[in-house]
Amino acid sequence: MTPRTTIKLILALAGIVLFGAGIRLEMNQLRWIGLGLVAVAWVLRFWKGKETSSNSEK
Repeated sequence: MTPRTTIKLILALAGIVLFGAGIRLEMNQLRWIGLGLVAVAWVLRFWKGKETSSNSEK
């Protein structure tokens, strides 16, 4: 698993936990922060990273 994948998973899981806590505690700020973290993880899904040169040499 790449570091980038790990970051995406952590952001998504933290966002889901914060969203759930926001609903349970009736705190709109936590809900929005949770939604924001999930959105960032989703955007990172489509962000192109640097391509390695080792693939072009094979």
